[in-house]
Amino acid sequence: MIRLWPKSLVGQLLLIVALMLLLAQGVNSFLLYRGAQSQNLVEASTSAVSRIAFGQDRQASDRPMRRGAMPVQRWGRLKYSANSVVTDDMQRLPELETRAGQAFANMGIVFSDIRATFIRNLTTDMTGHLIGTNRRAWRDNPINRSMGDKRTPPETRGFVIISAQQADGQWISVASVVRERTPLLVRTLLFQTITIYLLMLIPLILLGRYISRPLKSLTAKAHGFQPGETEDLAEQGPPDMRELIRAFNVMSSRVSSMIKEKDVMLGAIGHDLRTPLAALRVRVENVEDDVERERMIAGIEDIDHTLDDILSLARLGRSREQSDPVDIRSLIETIVDEFTDLGHEVHYQRGDKQSALIRETLVRRALRNLIGNAILYGQAADISVEKSGNKLMINVDDDGPGIPEEKIESMFEPFLRGEASRNRATGGSGLGLTLARAIARDHGGDIILTNREKGGLRATLVLPAD
Repeated sequence: MIRLWPKSLVGQLLLIVALMLLLAQGVNSFLLYRGAQSQNLVEASTSAVSRIAFGQDRQASDRPMRRGAMPVQRWGRLKYSANSVVTDDMQRLPELETRAGQAFANMGIVFSDIRATFIRNLTTDMTGHLIGTNRRAWRDNPINRSMGDKRTPPETRGFVIISAQQADGQWISVASVVRERTPLLVRTLLFQTITIYLLMLIPLILLGRYISRPLKSLTAKAHGFQPGETEDLAEQGPPDMRELIRAFNVMSSRVSSMIKEKDVMLGAIGHDLRTPLAALRVRVENVEDDVERERMIAGIEDIDHTLDDILSLARLGRSREQSDPVDIRSLIETIVDEFTDLGHEVHYQRGDKQSALIRETLVRRALRNLIGNAILYGQAADISVEKSGNKLMINVDDDGPGIPEEKIESMFEPFLRGEASRNRATGGSGLGLTLARAIARDHGGDIILTNREKGGLRATLVLPAD
């Protein structure tokens, strides 16, 4: 399906302007067309009025025709009748009647009544009383053609009939041809439309590029923002865009400073907590009661693991490890061997070799968290890999109780566990899924939890394929 609505702001602006110009030009064309049609009627009625005035002048003067003069038939013969040829059932044209009355008055000709109408087909009684039909013959005359007038008269659109009543009650009528001049009008409107589009859209396109270039740079900078970057984005474009870029540079500098302060604080917390924990571990080793000593050591390890998860989650995105192409199959096999050596039941459906551009240490930790949860809640884990488009889907299935649909999204919240107790034996710190999703999203992927139809839960690690 063709997308007609552009995605970019500049494209949408240009499309809206083009549509508005087209609409305005359409209205203008309609008005010009109506005006041209009205002008055609006025021109035809003007010829008819002139012919009636000429006839009245000849009738009043009763002058004989000069030898060699153009015969009256050249102009069309006037129709004299007791009744007007413009009957009551015809649609009259008040505007033309008013114009004709004013024209006759200016020439000193008085009529008691004037009627005008427009018809498509000429009636038989007016066939011999028509003017404007012999222009083609006049233009085809060799003398006139030799003067360069070779234009073909426009097509006939209809006929205007002017009927005027004299003082004695007799009506004088004549019909005049109405020519169709729309082809010339169409060419003029087309040329006008093209000119307007060129004069309006070309500057708008240049202005759009002037605005969109810094906007694209700002968008790319925002997508690729890394805390700690010291290079500011160059200010360019119109004043509003420059102000936006300046505000972005200030914001990124503040964010980098805050993250740097956070890293310093976390480093201090990690050092200040691990040092007394190490000392406490040494003292606990001297406890004589074996059961009590093991409990104390487990508690210290629990605190140490929780602290490690918190620091890892807080420092995510600041890792100095570079992304490299990694064989996902080999990575999964290594992790599976680790869990198998510890006596856990983990199965891997070995498939084709798949590669992804990842930071191996972080992805390894995310997979360990997912497999650890599967073993903890489902006693076993079944791993498979699928490829969908440019995405790699690493599925970790278990046979546990699953998660209610309304609680799936909340399981990614920090320190929230599927098991309500805080016992380390029945669950971790509640940061495993949070950390795994943060790692996946840092790679441009995600973690998806779905309940299996046959029971259990499927945790899917989505990564971009290489």
